[in-house]
Amino acid sequence: MNQSAKRIAENATFQAFVNSYVREVQGGHWTEKEEWIKGKRSSVLISDQYILELYLKQQSISLAISVNYHSLVGRHEFGVSLKYCEEDKEWYQEDRLTIMVTLIQELHLMAKSNGCPEFVSHFDELIFRLIESYQTMANYIENRMEDEKNIHLEKSTFIETEQSLLFGHWFHPTPKSRQGMANWQHERFAPELQGSFQLHYFQVDQTIVQESSVLRKSTSELIYQSLWKSCPELEMEEGYCFIPMHPLQAQWLLQQQYVKQGIEEGLIEDLGLMGPFYTATSSLRTVYSEEEEWMYKFSIPVKVTNSLRVNRNHELKAGVVMAELMEKLTFIGEGNYFQIIDDPAYITVNFPGQSESGFEVIIRSNVFQKDQDKGVSSIAAIVQDPLPNEKSRLYKLISTIAQSESRSLEEISFSWFGNYWKCAVEPLIRLYDEHGIALEAHQQNSVLDISSGYPETYYYRDNQGYYLSKLYEDTLCVIEPSLFETPELFYEDSLIQERFTYYLFMNQLFSVIHRFGSDNLLEEEQLIEWCVKQLYVLEKDLTGSGKTFVNMILKREKLAYKANLLTRFHDVDELNAELEQAVYTYIKNPFVVCHKEEQYATATSGLL
Repeated sequence: MNQSAKRIAENATFQAFVNSYVREVQGGHWTEKEEWIKGKRSSVLISDQYILELYLKQQSISLAISVNYHSLVGRHEFGVSLKYCEEDKEWYQEDRLTIMVTLIQELHLMAKSNGCPEFVSHFDELIFRLIESYQTMANYIENRMEDEKNIHLEKSTFIETEQSLLFGHWFHPTPKSRQGMANWQHERFAPELQGSFQLHYFQVDQTIVQESSVLRKSTSELIYQSLWKSCPELEMEEGYCFIPMHPLQAQWLLQQQYVKQGIEEGLIEDLGLMGPFYTATSSLRTVYSEEEEWMYKFSIPVKVTNSLRVNRNHELKAGVVMAELMEKLTFIGEGNYFQIIDDPAYITVNFPGQSESGFEVIIRSNVFQKDQDKGVSSIAAIVQDPLPNEKSRLYKLISTIAQSESRSLEEISFSWFGNYWKCAVEPLIRLYDEHGIALEAHQQNSVLDISSGYPETYYYRDNQGYYLSKLYEDTLCVIEPSLFETPELFYEDSLIQERFTYYLFMNQLFSVIHRFGSDNLLEEEQLIEWCVKQLYVLEKDLTGSGKTFVNMILKREKLAYKANLLTRFHDVDELNAELEQAVYTYIKNPFVVCHKEEQYATATSGLL
């Protein structure tokens, strides 16, 4: 493998893993480089400004990592990694992979010493996924190295940006874990490698089919019409319907005994690959074609980051119910700048004794068809680290606008961030305040129309990410009575606010703030102060749960944080856990920390 690709992947893996460890397990001891070198009498050449020292008590090991970018929102950028040799009384540079495995071993020993049965160590699984994620990432980078200048173009199409996420998000220690995919399958099915493929179709007796649609046509009609366009000679038996399937899922289904029995009894016919070609979006299991009116979201037998990706029955219903509800709501934040991509139909096959058969298919509106897909990008793609010697997509956007408007990068950056806030942050808080609906709006679920350079429209996508407040339950059920059939959509506000804090602020907003800071466009502190002022103004205008939520964001010393490393370490599949609950922890609230420092500086300046 290309050594350059391996080094880039190793660095990206190290950044994601160590940041996760520092946030979730041990913050370590921070010192200025000169002070550290003087105190430790180290001869190692370090060019970075800070040193983070970690003492691993369970192993009596001292580690030191240089820091070339210290982040207020929790995404530091690390440099040289060192380990202390007790025998030589000296610090030596240590391999990064060794450092990560050493940290996993520390977690393992901590879990054993704590003796908590509910938090059993699965360090072997974590090591496996860490290496698998690293090797997968290196493979993707190697295959896209020649395309590096195009990966972060500011005016890419929707699918080009979906295919650009070579590193994954930086909140996860194994961001490119694709456990369950063979090496040869990545070329076709991984979005990063730009593969395309036909879907695998089954003809199924309608007596065992369950479907629902809020559209004028049934789900089976939509599927048939899409397939007929490319296969006009295809005939469907009366009393049957066609069901598309991801090829990976089809292979799994054909190994299941109940499917084999269905085929033997004539209830199911395996039609194989046919129809139009699709390509995977960044989630791997939702597929897209620029010519088609609908995307399909499938179950696949692959563990992506934390979870085996399975469509649950309640998620099928949730998509349809929420499509109907959002159509009826009058929402002040709605308009051209805020949209929800709905999942208005589904289809599946029922078998005795199976809660989910594996045939579950969600139909998603494709609002990014050909000629409507230019300059559309997930926030994850906008904020992703660039490849070496390249600039991020955000930096290219800002610099292009600055040249066209003859304004400074700083001016354009504030204007861009203000537009982003207006369409991607404030409407989500208002939706929660007015209707008690919170969205799992992390950076990959959040898509922006940046065709003009500035954020113009925010699109939310994910039928698994609706949280409805129990305080609003009666009102919402009157508006949309089918909500009575989906009680699992309603949560206590205490839980909603924890999750909403992580997804909207920690994962999405803070990633944007970090990107501005890391690209030297604006300082993180400037944007945090701007956000605090906007939140205070917004709070005065809110009257419902959103007011309580914003007050918490502004006042609470620590905020809830989804601990992806600990979730992975304890092998928690959050999609199967009660309330789909991952492991959560609490980290310092940068809004409070920076605001206190600002107040202190203002107070002391008056004494000088």
